[in-house]
Formats: sequence, structure tokens, C-alpha cells
Amino acid sequence: MKEKSILHVPLLSPAWKKVAFLFFPLPVVLVIGMALVQMNISPEESAQIIYGFWAIGFGLLNLSREKEEDEMIKSFRLQAFQTGFYWLIWGLGALMLINYLRFGRITSEIFSAYLVLFLLNAYVYAAFQYQKYMATKD
Repeated sequence: MKEKSILHVPLLSPAWKKVAFLFFPLPVVLVIGMALVQMNISPEESAQIIYGFWAIGFGLLNLSREKEEDEMIKSFRLQAFQTGFYWLIWGLGALMLINYLRFGRITSEIFSAYLVLFLLNAYVYAAFQYQKYMATKD
């Protein structure tokens, strides 16, 4: 595959992991600040802000390269994305079932692109970290 191909995704420097970790507490502080200045923000909007920031944080973590990127890490990364999509499908199915049992319908205000991206990136990150842990454990 050519280096300039649209399918080539360059990984970010490991220093981006520090930036990514800022995206986890920042939305909570932002939402609390918005509530304190009485911006009339709804709970659904607050959740979407938090999901969006957390999705960006996990996305940056997933796209940050390791200090040593070898073939094993590349294989782990690919497997983590496959695992993340697998668990996203089951996770969304479970949320739809819970929503149906609770409210009698499968749609809800909670389902948004922010939630889906957050769940996907969280699953990918967890699968990647688990694979690295298992490789160092053996």
C-alpha cells in the first residue's frame, strides 16, 4: 500500500497521549461550570458534551503510536479495532433492549453519534490495552 494512499492513517506521536488525558476531566468541569452560570443546559446535552469529549480522548489514545511500534503492536491494533466493532454491536443491541424494556421503544435521546463514537473508542482502547497486558504477562 502506498504511503500517500487514503487508506494510510499516520499515527500520532506518543506525546499526544498527554493531550488525550485532558479530554476526560475537561467536559465534567465544563458541564459543572455551565450549570453554575445557569446556562439552562439539559441533562441530555450535558451527557452529549461528556460523550463527545471522551470519544475524542479515546480516539486520540487509539491513534497515538506506542514507543516501539513493531509488527506485534500493529497486529494488536488491528485486532483491537475488530474487537471494538464487535462489542459495539452487542453493546448497542443491549442498550436498545434495555431501552425497549424500560420505555417500550428502542429509540431514545441518549442514542447519538457521540455515544456510539465514545463506546467504539472505549472498546478499542480496552481491547488494545488488554492485548498488551496479556503479551507482557506471558
